[in-house]
Amino acid sequence: MRYKEVIKDFNSGVLDKSKIQLIMDNDGGYWSGLTDNDDVNDKLSADAEEKYGSPDGYKDIISVLTAAGVNADWC
Repeated sequence: MRYKEVIKDFNSGVLDKSKIQLIMDNDGGYWSGLTDNDDVNDKLSADAEEKYGSPDGYKDIISVLTAAGVNADWC
């Protein structure tokens, strides 16, 4: 997943925090639309997944930290 882009776009408002969120769990995750319209939510989720990719759960922690500017590694 392209976390550097996700962080930048959430911070700049390209990704609207009131309309979409990233759901993480141990094994993976997914994008979730937050509107009252299922069709809109499906489109928001599909568009985000296409642009940024899908999370890979706890395995992504180094990618998230690195995208945030932290010098991190897994041991």
